[in-house]
Amino acid sequence: MNTQARCLSLGLLFVLAVSVQAHAEDRIDYNRDIRPILSDNCYKCHGPDGNQRQADLRLDVASIVGHRLESGGTLIKAQAASESVLFERVSSKDPDELMPPRDSGNSLTAREIVLLKRWIDQGAEWKGHWAFQTPVQPVVPGVERKGWQANPIDAFVLARLQQKKLEPSPEATRETLIRRVSYDLTGLPPSLDEIDHFLADQKPGAYARVVDRLLKSSRYGEHMSRFWLDAARYGDTHGLHLDNERSIWPYRDWVIKAFNANMPFDQFTVEQLAGDLLPNPSLSQLVATGFNRCNVTTSEGGAIADEYRFKYGVDRVETTSTVWLGLTMGCVVCHEHKFDPIPLEEFYKFLAYFNSLTEKAMDGNALLPPPTLKVPSIEQEKELAQLRTAIGRTRSTIDKLLEAVAYKDPGQQKEVKSAKARQVVWIDDTPPAGAKVMASGDGGTRWAWVGGSDHPVHSGKLSSYRKSAGLGQHFFTGAKNGLTVAAGDTLFAWVHLDIVDPPQQIMLQFNDGTWEHRAYWGKDRIPWGRANTVSRRRRGDLPARGEWVRLEVPVEQVGLKPGAVINGWAFTQFGGAVHWDTAGIVTTNGLGQRRWESLAAWTSSVAKSSAGIPKDVATAARTASDKRSAQQAQLLRRHFLVHACRQTTRTFAPRLKSLAAAEARVVAINKALPSTLVMRDMPKPRQTYVLKRGQYDMPDKTRPVQPDVPAMLPRPRGDAPPNRLGLARWLVQPDHPLTSRVTVNRIWQQYFGTGLVRTAEDFGSQGEWPSHPRLIDWLATEFIRSGWDVKALHRLIVSSATYRQSSAFRAQGQEADPENRLLWRGPRYRLDAEMLRDGALAIGGLLVERLGGKSVRPYQPDGLWRAVGYSGSNTVKFVQDHGQALYRRSMYTFWKRTAAPPTMLTFDAPSRESCVVRRARTNTPLQALLLLNDVQFVESARGMAQRILSEPGSDKHRLVRGFRMVTARRPRPAELRILAETLALHRREYRDNPEAATRLLAVGEAKISKGVDAGELAAWTVLSNLLLNLDEAISKS
Repeated sequence: MNTQARCLSLGLLFVLAVSVQAHAEDRIDYNRDIRPILSDNCYKCHGPDGNQRQADLRLDVASIVGHRLESGGTLIKAQAASESVLFERVSSKDPDELMPPRDSGNSLTAREIVLLKRWIDQGAEWKGHWAFQTPVQPVVPGVERKGWQANPIDAFVLARLQQKKLEPSPEATRETLIRRVSYDLTGLPPSLDEIDHFLADQKPGAYARVVDRLLKSSRYGEHMSRFWLDAARYGDTHGLHLDNERSIWPYRDWVIKAFNANMPFDQFTVEQLAGDLLPNPSLSQLVATGFNRCNVTTSEGGAIADEYRFKYGVDRVETTSTVWLGLTMGCVVCHEHKFDPIPLEEFYKFLAYFNSLTEKAMDGNALLPPPTLKVPSIEQEKELAQLRTAIGRTRSTIDKLLEAVAYKDPGQQKEVKSAKARQVVWIDDTPPAGAKVMASGDGGTRWAWVGGSDHPVHSGKLSSYRKSAGLGQHFFTGAKNGLTVAAGDTLFAWVHLDIVDPPQQIMLQFNDGTWEHRAYWGKDRIPWGRANTVSRRRRGDLPARGEWVRLEVPVEQVGLKPGAVINGWAFTQFGGAVHWDTAGIVTTNGLGQRRWESLAAWTSSVAKSSAGIPKDVATAARTASDKRSAQQAQLLRRHFLVHACRQTTRTFAPRLKSLAAAEARVVAINKALPSTLVMRDMPKPRQTYVLKRGQYDMPDKTRPVQPDVPAMLPRPRGDAPPNRLGLARWLVQPDHPLTSRVTVNRIWQQYFGTGLVRTAEDFGSQGEWPSHPRLIDWLATEFIRSGWDVKALHRLIVSSATYRQSSAFRAQGQEADPENRLLWRGPRYRLDAEMLRDGALAIGGLLVERLGGKSVRPYQPDGLWRAVGYSGSNTVKFVQDHGQALYRRSMYTFWKRTAAPPTMLTFDAPSRESCVVRRARTNTPLQALLLLNDVQFVESARGMAQRILSEPGSDKHRLVRGFRMVTARRPRPAELRILAETLALHRREYRDNPEAATRLLAVGEAKISKGVDAGELAAWTVLSNLLLNLDEAISKS
């Protein structure tokens, strides 16, 4: 190009650029102004991807400044744009010289060319990509605006506003503030009581007290978990092909608990990525690893295991890099990254962290594809904790009582004689002398003494046997030498129930002149005596079948008083086949210190069942007293006093009963525990190779790789293991440039709708420059300095004057910054899907606030699942829940990935098939139709109407109340007039058409209050529905 033409072109260029030139008074910043231009237009051919690089020229490295080309020119000559080949090529009018080429589809704007020129003329200062540099906490700007700044956030925001000659907005009204912060911290609106309490609290710190209350609420953890579950791609189904149900909801419970407990974010990171690799991991830490079991999986016929194992690994790389690094590493599966310095080999090094899991690629369409783990739900965990506390308290009480009882360790003397003196066997092979044996009852086999190989015998040679179809018994009376009862005695008999034909009930009866002393086991089929008295005392369930079991009856429980003489005994059954054997009495008369010193007598008293005394107790008893350990001696003492000694067991009986009940409940809960999916590595890591073009079946065996992190970022600490644990700890190293920035940005996005970096998923070269670079670095370093305190970060943001600004539009701000990137006003945008539904349920008085648990299936249109379902799938047909399950918070809604909940999708919730850290936000006619007609919202409007009508007062009073329930503020006179006219209109409508009122009130399953006029309730329902659909109702303002 000749000099005259070139000068003309440049002159025209500058004329074109004058009206759009930005930062006219600022120094050009390479990262803010120049890198985006080069990344968008040049990196495709002159960037990190060596395979696609043209002319062996890179424009993403510092060496571009001063680089000499083979042609002899200088690519970029500092302070001399006119002598720089780069500038000459991008501004050329010659199609053969112009860069980028016209057929590339890219071209620089006049503004961008001017920025390049000014940067070169200012010295062409090159900087490494800002997000890849470890943040250093900047000095808080020394700006001031009297009465506005609440914390350092405001200083950074005010400094940017002043640069643009903008003023911040005044603080929002108290009604707006409590509604805004309630939705932002809990996902739910404030109640009228909470609003009124805040308005009445005129003491300093009122707003801070509201924030503290909300942060302590369990609602906080549920709401914050919702954002995280989007990133974790949580769903209740496999996600591919049959899309069957799978159980991983305990991981969701773990996330809720972690947020409510304010788990530090570094710990939150490590436990989810590598909880299973921690030393002696807890149950909770294992459950946390469900994060990387949330990916979609398949077991489709024809699917290739190696292919899908690779796909799962790619998903985990993409998810981990998006959530913690804010990088698009998925772009590097088959080629070098086009924009960021991530070579192909480094992608596979990162993938190697996830390439040694024990999970099978084909999930079997199972509810619980291994590895899995049993884990209590939040409610079960709460009950278990209460039971453990009760068990510990009861055991402590027993221990204290034991300390007060005198006792001496049993010795070895008087063994046989003492033992026989304590237990009197009255029946064994024959009845007592003089006794007359009789039988009664229905047919079947009459009783008989039996023995031999065909019948079980406990002692001696014979046992008594009877097979009965109904009530049957054999008994005797008139024994010459009766059993004299003493206080604390126990009657016993051995029984054997047939395995195949057991009875429904068995009973022992004792005669001391009357038969009104009975004890039974099993069902209450034998009608003799009066229930729950000494004449018919239940002693428990039927004993085990097919083995000899010792039955015991304390004499007091059947009304036998000291001195009573037993001369008759009855063995009774209802149905089944039963053998009876040895029976008699264990007496405790005269039991004193010397009795306790006799080992045989001691063990005789302890022997309570066929199992005898516990093994460890028996072992201790057999050990010579002078050789027993202190632990053995204590074991003997405790067991004897608590379980055997009749003079002390009465003291312990009620406590033992409650202890047994609590322990039985623990066993029952443990049997019913749900399971969840967890991570587990193979003993020997699988070798990872670079795959040619990202093809699972084309490993480059010449390029094996080991687990490692991208070289452009700081290295892991020297002691970091080359596994997921090392990766997790590397992510939260204090010098890591990305994790803290990416996390605080995502949290900022929750409050303002847009992050300080708009592209929350991409902090690389294609990501957007931060609106407040120094603020994001200050927040990131403060987050680390606080110990990764998540609640502290939330409190800091919502306490700032920036957050508390009014969201009202102002012409000056709207013209200078229409997207509010400089934060001249408070946030205002539509609420997310879950907040809309949950808010309506709460306002309607329907919300069931039960923490955690299995997913539920509230209303949705028929046929949606069938439209995408396969025969054989257990989610092909949607089966709606009923009762409280209809009104749980939206985060508990069952999430079928191939047909996610339609209400959620309509309001831009993701499908959860992949990691999402920034939801879309649309406004469509379908959304308005859903809010007006969806069963859940109509039902909520009816619930709201019932709440309004439940309060006495005039129409005006009720209209104000309803308006405040939704918006938190009082209606203006014009608004109140419109509401009154609308109410009157619908009253007339439903008075004239009562059938329409009946149809409206039939929507949904919630019960209608008795005595309410149907037409009146219908009119208020329509009015409530209108209020719930106000723009102010569905927006955060």
